[in-house]
Amino acid sequence: MIRMLTRTSKTIVKTPGKTVLDYLADRFTYRSSSGWLDEIKAGRVLVNDSPANPSQILELDDAINYNPIPKPEPEVNPNVAVIDETDDFIALDKPPNLPCHPAGCFFNNTLWAMLKTGRVKGLDPMDNIHLVSRLDRETSGVVLVAKSPKAAKLASDAINASTATREYVVLIEGVFPDHLEAEGFLWTSPNQTIHKKRQFGAIPPANAINPESAKTTFETIARNNGLSLLSATLHTGRTHQIRATLASLGFPVVGDKIYGLDETIFLRFIDDALTQQDQDKLKLDRQALHAKKIAFSYNQKQMEFIANTPDEITNLIRK
Repeated sequence: MIRMLTRTSKTIVKTPGKTVLDYLADRFTYRSSSGWLDEIKAGRVLVNDSPANPSQILELDDAINYNPIPKPEPEVNPNVAVIDETDDFIALDKPPNLPCHPAGCFFNNTLWAMLKTGRVKGLDPMDNIHLVSRLDRETSGVVLVAKSPKAAKLASDAINASTATREYVVLIEGVFPDHLEAEGFLWTSPNQTIHKKRQFGAIPPANAINPESAKTTFETIARNNGLSLLSATLHTGRTHQIRATLASLGFPVVGDKIYGLDETIFLRFIDDALTQQDQDKLKLDRQALHAKKIAFSYNQKQMEFIANTPDEITNLIRK
C-alpha cells in the first residue's frame, strides 16, 4: 500500500487577544468565517495540540495546527532514477512534470513527498530531506539530495562557488550563434500580464522590480529545422535564468508556456484550455530544459553527477 502524507499548516500566534475563529478568518481570508467555523467544529483545527474552540481567546505564542481534508492532486511523472549515492548525498535524475517541493495543488505528488514515503525505486523512506538543488516542475535532470543539514550547507556553498559547474541542455527556437556570453540583469516589470515573468538585459530600467545580476555561457551543440540545441553553463543561480535570458535574446525555449513564442498560451494553460494550435506551437508538452551536470569540490574531493538528456528533447532536432 502506498503511504501518503497529511498536509498540515502551523502558525504561531503573535497578535494575541482574538478568538480562534476571528484570528483564522482575519489572517487566512481564503476561507470565510463560516467556513472556518465548519473546520473548527470538524476537529481539523488544533490549538497547542488540543481541539480548538471557536470562542477560545488566543494567547501569545499559541500554536495553531490546521489539518485540511486531502484534495485530489494532478497526476505527475513518478519515474525518478538514482544516478549515484555517497555517504552524504543522493543524486537523482528527476523527470519532467514532477514538482520538487509542495506548492499550490501539489503535496504528495512531489519529489519531496516521494522521498519521505519511500516511493523512489531503490531508496528507503527518508525522514530528513535536504534538497540542495531544485528544478522547476517541467525541467528534468540532476537534483542533489543531502542526507544531513551539515552536508546540505556545505554542498550548497560548494555548488554556488565559482569553481563549481552547473550545465544544462536546452532546445530553443531559432538559429543561435556558436558561442554567446550573456551577462547582465534579470528583473520583473510592473503591470506585466504574467507577474512572475522576468526580463533580461544589459541595464535594468528605472522601474525594474528586484533586478539581479545574471551570467550564462551558451554553446551551440546542433542546429536543424529552425531549432538549436544548446549547452548552458550557469555562473549565477537566478530564478528562470536560462529561460528568461534566452527569451529576451529572441530565442525562446521550445515548449515553454511562459517564455515561449506566445505568453497567452500560459494563461490558457492555467485555465486548462490549451488548443491544438497551442500544442503545435509548443512542440512539446514540457519546456525543453534539462539539468545535465552538477560538479563541485566537497571535502577535498571532486564530485560530478550527470543525467543523460531525454530523447524527447534531442529527437526534435534530429527530425
